Amino acid sequence: MLSSYMENTPNTDFVYQLENLQQEITQLRESMYKIAKEKNSLCHPEVVEISQLLDQKLNLHARVSNRRSH
Repeated sequence: MLSSYMENTPNTDFVYQLENLQQEITQLRESMYKIAKEKNSLCHPEVVEISQLLDQKLNLHARVSNRRSH
């Protein structure tokens, strides 16, 4: 997964992909908040599923950002 963001990626492509990843993170976060409010629960399976996906995207963002800055 990380390699698809990193290998042979010109800087403009990297920036574009990083921006897309940031948009995904924002959308997932907003969706998670909305569903948690609708279900009145942070433990609802839909909320947990989105939270786990959000964690994966945040971890990927951190790895990509750290690797690119070194």
